[in-house]
Amino acid sequence: MIEIKISGRGGQGAVLASQILAAVFFETGMWVQSFPSFGAERRGAPVSAFLRADREEITLRCGVQHPDWMVLFDPDLLDNPMIVGGVNEKTSIVINCSQPLSKALSFHHRNVFQVDATAIAEGLNLKTTSFSIVNTAMVGAFAGASGLVEINRLTKIVQDLVPIKKEENAAAARQAYETVQEVSDG
Repeated sequence: MIEIKISGRGGQGAVLASQILAAVFFETGMWVQSFPSFGAERRGAPVSAFLRADREEITLRCGVQHPDWMVLFDPDLLDNPMIVGGVNEKTSIVINCSQPLSKALSFHHRNVFQVDATAIAEGLNLKTTSFSIVNTAMVGAFAGASGLVEINRLTKIVQDLVPIKKEENAAAARQAYETVQEVSDG
């Protein structure tokens, strides 16, 4: 079973990102669960969405405790214990960050990947007055980092599920897929 935690801020599209990935996994014949978790419902507050995918029926009915993958829309959320709780040395992280990540930021994780999803979203005019909408770029980065999702299938699902700017969102996923990089310890 693959367990994924997607975390961002309200308004960045974490819940839709989880739904997009769930649809891609489902289309490949996998069983899926996708569900959000958030406290105060306000724009800018931390939001997480969870996803499970497996070739076998999923009978768990609890939250994701120790994700295999974490997709983080905002690097400032690494300081939030509610967001990083349950993340361990086996968790691979895909993070939206414009600055080079330091060794301290990658702490004890073996697989940390970075993409500048904000720049991709802004370059394609995927933003509101408050935020750059990085969800489609981040699912593309997840696809590139994990190798679990085929990019052409992903861009088709993006175009099917996003409500506006379908071509731009598909382009954001593809750009992030092509530019995500593993952070080295060196």
